[in-house]
Formats: sequence, C-alpha cells, structure tokens
Amino acid sequence: MLKIGRFSRLAGVTIRTLRFYDRVGLFQPAHVSGVSGYRFYRTEQLPALQYIRWLRELGCSIAEIRELLAAPPDSPEHARRLGTLRKRLMLRVALDEQRLKRLDTVLDPPVQLAKRGNCEVLERRIRPVAVLGVRDRVRSLGVNVERMFEAAERKVAQEALRAPRSPFLLLHDMEYRAHHLDVEVCVPVAPESMDGCGGRMVPGVERAACARFSGAYGQAPLLYELLLDWMSDTGTRIAGAVREVYLRYGADQHGYTLPTRVLARTEADYRTELQIPVAGA
Repeated sequence: MLKIGRFSRLAGVTIRTLRFYDRVGLFQPAHVSGVSGYRFYRTEQLPALQYIRWLRELGCSIAEIRELLAAPPDSPEHARRLGTLRKRLMLRVALDEQRLKRLDTVLDPPVQLAKRGNCEVLERRIRPVAVLGVRDRVRSLGVNVERMFEAAERKVAQEALRAPRSPFLLLHDMEYRAHHLDVEVCVPVAPESMDGCGGRMVPGVERAACARFSGAYGQAPLLYELLLDWMSDTGTRIAGAVREVYLRYGADQHGYTLPTRVLARTEADYRTELQIPVAGA
C-alpha cells in the first residue's frame, strides 16, 4: 500500500489530479484510513490510471470516461464508444489539416527561409529507450523541472539502474509555453530494470527533425520555432512530443554521480539537442 504522495510520483501525476479523480468517481484509492483520512493505493492500480490519462489526452470528457469505464473492456459497447472517439479524432485531424493548408497559402516561403538562418537540421531515426519517467504539469520550465530530474537521478542511483545515455525532457503539449506545461523528465535505465523501478519504454521515432545548440536552455524555444519553419519548408508536420535531450549539462549530484564527460562547468558549455517527430512529405 502506497500513500498518495509516493503513488503520485510513481504514476507521474499530481496529488491534486488523484484527489480530483477520486472526487468525480473515476479512480478511487484502494483504502482510505478512517482515522486520518489518508488515501492509500496499490501498484496494481497503475494500468487503470494510465488508461484514464490516455483517454483524457484523447480529449474525452469526465462523463465519457465514466461511461467507458462502466463498460467491460471486451464488450461491444466499449468497442463502439472507442470507435466513436476515433471518428471524432479523425474529423479533428482533417479540420486541422484544412486550416494548415489555408495558412500555408498566405505564408511567404522566402521569409520562412530567412528566419531559419543557419540552423542545421538533421532528419533521423530515434531508438526506443527505457527510462524512469516522472510526469507532471508544471507552472513553468526551470526550477520545477530541475527538481524533478534531481529526484529521478537520485532514485535511479540508489538502485544502481542508470544506463549510459543522455537524459531528456518530453514536452507532451508539443510546444514551449510560458505557463502550465505537461512535461516528463526521463532518466535512462537498464531495460531489464524497468519493472523494478516503475520505469517505462519511451517508443522510438522513425523520423525526427533534430538540431543542436550550445549555451543557455532559454534558446530552446527559439530553435523550436526554427524547426517549425524547417517543417513548413519541407512539407512535414510535427507528429509527437518534443524531446529536449541533454548532451552536456549541469547537475547538483546530491546522492548520485555522473560521468565527467557529460558535465558542463558553466552554462556556456551546455550542449542540447531538440528532437521533434515529423510526418508527411
């Protein structure tokens, strides 16, 4: 049995989200203490919570999720409702494609090329990677994300599960925003250790537009815009969560140790790569 704080970290959701799901009847704790009122959960509940989060990401309302959960997973009613959801998503994609085409008719390609400047973009395949992922919605990038990375690195180090690959940040909103971002810090682990640490496999990407920059992380949104310009020029479009991969970076190393080759002494020595899944053309 896990207290709500530990379960929220394991599931990659906020405590507020768990309390909300409990209040609206979507996802209840396995046990509530009659004396303290503390909520307790079991690890066996994680798949059910992940399914609810997936439905939310697909745009389902609370009422729709409640109806889906009420129908047995292998029932015709459950399949019918998922089919209806698929049709709605197809329509949404089609409408967005039409809006994109209309927008393309008023954009000036020479201006797009000039904005891209000397940005060197490489399109390549990205392999799957086993990670300890911690997902949360943060008010802004910066200190919040740093704390999440530090906590994840310490946990991996305590269990000696770290794999020699670069850590990265997934931006599930597929964009850089000033506030309230859905992010997931990913620390690579040995694939055989995923079950033991509550990790997961981040799927690979067949095609990704990749570009690197040196120095402060504040440049990332600017490079992101240049990559979107590159997509406009090449007829491709964004097709998944943006990855901010840290090749050389700073770290507190409280409770863990990293190889010297990946550590940067100053912000000017940081080396970062943006990887954006693409499709089309």
